[in-house]
Amino acid sequence: MVGVSTGLEPYFSFSYFRSGRLGKFIEVKADIVQEYLDGHPEADSENLPHWFITAMELEPEAHADTQCVIQRWIDSSISKTVNAPKGYSVEQVEKVYQRLYHGGAKGGTVYVDGSRDSQVLTLKAEENSVDDKPLKKRKKPESHVVLIDTINDLRSTSVTIGSEVGDTCPVCRKGTVEEIGGCNTCTNCNAQLKCGL
Repeated sequence: MVGVSTGLEPYFSFSYFRSGRLGKFIEVKADIVQEYLDGHPEADSENLPHWFITAMELEPEAHADTQCVIQRWIDSSISKTVNAPKGYSVEQVEKVYQRLYHGGAKGGTVYVDGSRDSQVLTLKAEENSVDDKPLKKRKKPESHVVLIDTINDLRSTSVTIGSEVGDTCPVCRKGTVEEIGGCNTCTNCNAQLKCGL
């Protein structure tokens, strides 16, 4: 099949440019808009009904909530990106990840618009132009890593981390592994660590 997705995504935009493998941009128009206009000749393409929503029009929290609602009925994780606008802070991204976690999502991706040098999908073909200016050499910051306290804490801990019943979950390190529905599952993050017949 061509032009389909296994993800749970709204349209990025109803008209956008996709970056091809050779750096060329291909204009993509969503068929759903033309199908709607064909069925509703009185409609205006610049003034579509309120249910025509693109990824960047949704608040990041709405992306997360949608994924969490659908996750209730899906056994595995869902391919879904929470699209955040330019300027979204690290703290705001953290809150979205917490919202996904507490909402029951088994995974999540947050993408802040413009956070990469180039993007696969853009609204303008020239947005991904490469800057030919020479890079300034930055001074490498000094790093001070202290591991002694961590090592001592680990030596004094008698916790078994693993996938067997009774172990501490290796994913979240908070829950206990129990057999639930034929799978060794974490009681905290619901990670299925080992399944068998």
